[in-house]
Amino acid sequence: MVVARFEAVGGREYAADWLTPAERARHDRLRREDDRAAYLAAHVLARECVGALLGSAPDRITLAQRCADCGREGHGPPTVVGHPDVRVSLSHAREYVAAVAAHAVCGIDVETVREGPARALTAAEAGWLAGSADRAAAYTTLWVRKEALVKAGAGSLGSLGSLDVRDLGASPDWELGEWAAAGARGAWVVRR
Repeated sequence: MVVARFEAVGGREYAADWLTPAERARHDRLRREDDRAAYLAAHVLARECVGALLGSAPDRITLAQRCADCGREGHGPPTVVGHPDVRVSLSHAREYVAAVAAHAVCGIDVETVREGPARALTAAEAGWLAGSADRAAAYTTLWVRKEALVKAGAGSLGSLGSLDVRDLGASPDWELGEWAAAGARGAWVVRR
């Protein structure tokens, strides 16, 4: 079972008291109010996805983040305390947040629609993009697929230019889900 959700940041209250001290510290370091709101919303949404997956109240879910590179808490891939078999991924842009939880490796990304660097595309993707009616939306669709895969551990930011995701939905290795709204795109992946 996979629980994935995308939603707008505004429109409802988020339970700030669900954050751990490390999450609260990172939240409080963010300078912009809209960044703080998106951070809080994404971390609450992740708990809601995990809670739905486990049949548990989201306020009883604790997330932890520890960077594999520097070993410090507060950033890095999120994990679910007490549930090593559950994987979780979250993402936030200023207007939208996303989270996915599964009993398998997963990743999710949400971004506002924009064009980005061509170096992040394979030659085939660049050709496909050149023929797109809405290049910014098409680029963002490719980008969120790549970011979701990176968060799932299937590549790195340095390998984006060699990661072709045009036909990711037909992959025997990954289940893909996508989302679109005015001005935003999102994608999640779960290893089959």
